[in-house]
Amino acid sequence: MIGQERRHGMDLNLATVSAMVRETLTRPHEAAARLLAMNVPDDARWLGFVIVVVLSVLLGQVSVLGMGENGFGGGMLFMAMFQTSVLLGMVVAVQGIGRALGGAGTFPDTLLLIAWLQFVMLVFQLAQIVALFLIPPLFGMIAVAALVVFLWMLTQFVLVLHGFTSPVKVFVGIIFSFFGVAMLMAIVLAIFGVGANV
Repeated sequence: MIGQERRHGMDLNLATVSAMVRETLTRPHEAAARLLAMNVPDDARWLGFVIVVVLSVLLGQVSVLGMGENGFGGGMLFMAMFQTSVLLGMVVAVQGIGRALGGAGTFPDTLLLIAWLQFVMLVFQLAQIVALFLIPPLFGMIAVAALVVFLWMLTQFVLVLHGFTSPVKVFVGIIFSFFGVAMLMAIVLAIFGVGANV
């Protein structure tokens, strides 16, 4: 079965992608193992990462416009750079901290899993956009649900990536890592004077 996935892992179509999204949302541990078994080429991993960044920025712009704002003050290019920095920071943190704690995950595998996880989270972004136009009060509830699901899926992905066995320890590590990344991004934004313009 895994051998077949290694040979045909790149034969993706809409039905296959939809099935993988459903599996990620319901059985993230198995989904992560399946993704890693596909042996996706490095260039395809980076391409997927870029596509996810573009889609995230576009959907974010739609959400902002739907709230009656004028769009991203720094421009789409700035938001793309910011989104790229955040995701790359997450990749480096998940891979680096995991390896420091005895994990076996590699940078390419981490890049693949984080990019795919962000792609799956686009489902929640779409749901938020729909709620924004049809049932605005649901917007915040979907955001909270998305955060909970994201942390759960990321925990399972890290378990598979690094070969860890304790979900609790991984979850705690993720929380501390997020605080570290958030502080770093705040410093970067302050250096560029973004905070003063908000």
